[in-house]
Amino acid sequence: METNDAPLSVKKKRPIEIHNYPKESVIQYSDSERSYTYNIIKEGTYPPAAYLKYTKGQKGFRIPDNYEVETSLRKPKTRQIVKCIIKYVEKKPVYWVYYGDKFQYHVKSEKSSSDVACLYAKALNPETKTRYSGPHFFGLHLEILQQTRDIYRRATVLKSFDNLTQTGQNNRAKKIAKSISAIFDQETTKCCHLDDDSNLKSIEFSIRDNSFYFSFNEDNVEIKHKARAAVQACDKGQVTRERYRTLASISQDLPREWKVSAEKKDITYEMNEIIPISLINITPSPSDNSVNSEIHINDTEIIDNLQQSIGKGRRRDIVNILRYLIPGLLERNVLDITNPTIHLRISGNGRNVGRKVKQVMVTCSILNDLDNIYRPENYYTIILYSGIEKYEILNVVLEPLIMELRKLKEEGFRDNQNREWKVELYFSSDWKFLAICLGLNAANSKYFCPWCEVSKEKQGDFLYELIINKTIDQIRENYTFYKGHVRPAIFDMIPLQNWVPDELHIMLLITDVLWRLVIDELKFRNTWGDRARNLIVEEMKRVDVKFHFWLEVGSTNWQYTSLMGQDKLIVLQHFDLTKLFPNSRATQI
Repeated sequence: METNDAPLSVKKKRPIEIHNYPKESVIQYSDSERSYTYNIIKEGTYPPAAYLKYTKGQKGFRIPDNYEVETSLRKPKTRQIVKCIIKYVEKKPVYWVYYGDKFQYHVKSEKSSSDVACLYAKALNPETKTRYSGPHFFGLHLEILQQTRDIYRRATVLKSFDNLTQTGQNNRAKKIAKSISAIFDQETTKCCHLDDDSNLKSIEFSIRDNSFYFSFNEDNVEIKHKARAAVQACDKGQVTRERYRTLASISQDLPREWKVSAEKKDITYEMNEIIPISLINITPSPSDNSVNSEIHINDTEIIDNLQQSIGKGRRRDIVNILRYLIPGLLERNVLDITNPTIHLRISGNGRNVGRKVKQVMVTCSILNDLDNIYRPENYYTIILYSGIEKYEILNVVLEPLIMELRKLKEEGFRDNQNREWKVELYFSSDWKFLAICLGLNAANSKYFCPWCEVSKEKQGDFLYELIINKTIDQIRENYTFYKGHVRPAIFDMIPLQNWVPDELHIMLLITDVLWRLVIDELKFRNTWGDRARNLIVEEMKRVDVKFHFWLEVGSTNWQYTSLMGQDKLIVLQHFDLTKLFPNSRATQI
């Protein structure tokens, strides 16, 4: 009988991957020679093609970065579980295998995955001749992982910097800065001694003409102090958010605008806790919304906020402000606990915010602080509302303040240390606001004086003796007792001798009258004409004051520029009147 000794051909088992990845992290793999179970901890990503490495062999699998997997070897009875990790260090892959009950042991190789797998086998049994396939040991051959990494890679293709949003640009810059910081830390561990105390302070670079600056290892307190100093500088210099943002883009040493804005909000929150702000409802009165006089505030953001708050006002308690200020005033010896009297001045004025919004502000200041009494930061806002200076509105808005001032006048108050203080009240404003608060008919009425009963006809009579013969007690009891008073005084708790008109406003009004008299005298001398007007304009240019004449529409009257406060002072000091009048008359004027 003949037998066929030819060997039978055996088909190799095709590789099989059983999984529900990425919903489940376990992948089972088997082929004709081996079987593994993989639990994917981190699937990793393929690094840039410039330094992407491949395994040796015919297929040459790509080696991922930041890859971590738990691999189960052999059959259930002799199963071993190891943790395999691959990370790129200096653009080269490094392989780790952790083993033991709690993965407390490990081997490492910079050569290949197969090399570290053999090191693991020898660590278990130095005499072993077992060899593992590195790609299978680490699961580098798994098709599902390769496909997933490729999908992720396509989804994360870098956009050009110009196509990113502002947030995207900032995030990319931060990522670059973090990478540079990590490289610095790696290099200093190699090149510097532990005692050298090397620190990366800052990184500055630009992308597409966009400058970026990052500071490192900066103390939080120092960062906060810088931001708070920037807030203070912006407040004093009246620097808007947009202007500060421009400055910060030029100088990287300045805190970022968002940080300054956040610090401003923190300060506001802190101060609102110490000195709460309460709302006042105001019924807006019909009035002409147009503003013909000087615009005091022209900031768009402020104007928008005020337009939204029309019909509402805000107030703060004076007692809260005083309690906050007293410790600092005592430290500077402005106040004396042996003479516990605070001289408190109340002031008020209206101003134009933009061309359609008017605002009224009432402030308080401490007269004891004589050295700083003229500094703006020593005036504390207690009432603020959008509206006009009108008795009916002020009487409603100021009602809580009036009650508080009466209590301060009669009882004083106690500070945070339970010390008792007396309060002496004063009032100061321009003549118009003062006349309104005192209940006078008008600042230019026949009986206009707050302190005496002189009439307009007698104000030029130098033989008439001007004495303070009015009293606030009489006004409070019967305001019609004195001529010119048509309403009750609003601040009837302040003695009349403590009502003082503002010097600056009086000076400005006097300057307006003096300048009008100059024009009137030129007309009286018949020298008023184009030559005189041209001389005035030229002289104004010489002293660096903007000034123009123009004809009123449909009239022969000449109008001229209304001078601001500083310009009025310059004209008083430096305008050469000899260009318009004879020397003797110019000297008299």
